[in-house]
Amino acid sequence: MRDTEPEEMARRLWLYERIREVVSRYGFRMVEPTTIEHLNTLEAKSGAGIRDEIYWFKDKAGRSLGLRFDLTIGLARMIANRSDLPEPIKLATIGGNWRYDEPQFARYRYFTQWDIEIFGSKSPLADAEVICVGADILVNAGLKEYLVRISNRKLAESYLKQLGISSGEKLEQCLRIIDKTRKENREQMNKEFAAIEIKENTVEEIFSYISINGPPRTVLDKLASFNFTEPEAKKGLEELETLSDALAAYGRLDRCVYDMSIVRGIGYYDGIVFEGFDKESEDVGSIFGGGRYDKLCKIYGKRDIPATGVAGGIERLMISLERANLYPKTQLGAKMFVATVKEESRLEAVRVVESLRANGIAAEFDLMGRSLSKQLDYANGAKIPYLIVLGPQEIQSKAVKVKNMATGTQTAVPIAGLVQKLRELD
Repeated sequence: MRDTEPEEMARRLWLYERIREVVSRYGFRMVEPTTIEHLNTLEAKSGAGIRDEIYWFKDKAGRSLGLRFDLTIGLARMIANRSDLPEPIKLATIGGNWRYDEPQFARYRYFTQWDIEIFGSKSPLADAEVICVGADILVNAGLKEYLVRISNRKLAESYLKQLGISSGEKLEQCLRIIDKTRKENREQMNKEFAAIEIKENTVEEIFSYISINGPPRTVLDKLASFNFTEPEAKKGLEELETLSDALAAYGRLDRCVYDMSIVRGIGYYDGIVFEGFDKESEDVGSIFGGGRYDKLCKIYGKRDIPATGVAGGIERLMISLERANLYPKTQLGAKMFVATVKEESRLEAVRVVESLRANGIAAEFDLMGRSLSKQLDYANGAKIPYLIVLGPQEIQSKAVKVKNMATGTQTAVPIAGLVQKLRELD
């Protein structure tokens, strides 16, 4: 877990605004689910094993609680009993999460995500929309070289069952191993499959299936010739067909591939799944991901409502943005420092500063009772770009000299014209 320093916070706020611009264009409404959930809420779909991966505790009343590990569960719980809301329900949020993972590159135990969810629509058009939101967020932040890898859990689960992996626990274990395709080498994955007693020839079949990827139309043609025996596989193929047409209508199909190794490791996914990558920084991992979870809401309430969504890691996205030098130059703190020569000038400095602030210009004055030289040292150390010195002469003449701290140049300006001058200096 890390502290967020002012420079990083300024970049985060800039990025949050880029995200909000996109989600508002799509008609999503911002909300904030609670950061603490009942432990049984967090376990409802992920199972008791999730305790090893999250922060959980007993409160003073003896209740078992846990810190949220993602935003989807909280949003699903929020609307599970809200039959009064018109469908589709489109919600968005930006917030922090906690996972007791091993810290590593681009992964922290406390991290921030943006998240959007659509509740109520079974159509792959909704899946296409959340994929497009993820893509548009990258573009709005300046990352245009992205790739979205897409699959369907129905196909993956059907194929594993076809291979004889039918028990729920072993099926989930296999999917979690497959989810590590881009994080672990083949040898390590072989060991993990062996540990759960998957036979070598079955492992070869699994690797043959998850190696299928390419342009959506090409992959669909290849999958059509597969001898799927499970009935859910047909539904999965139909959903990918519809999704392909929808993404073409959205104008995003050329940035998408169908990749059967994409399964998403969280157990509540049950349909179309996807992950987005920055092509220039693939070592960061996926910078957004999501999919369909039609059965999750029913666990939390009376409302059986289909849903799909997408979330992205702020920290990972920030790494990509920094590498691409896409952050704008932002001024941290005050733009103007009003220094005073004598103590009796201080109240006049307050009036000048207040006038600047009232007109939207960040300004500071000396709160420490320091000498003029110490005030100048502070302004320079705080990297405040402009400075004026206010003394009896300036107050009497109602004019000051605006000093550019970077160049040392000074410009005479009437005090009444300070606001206009500083706006011109932008």
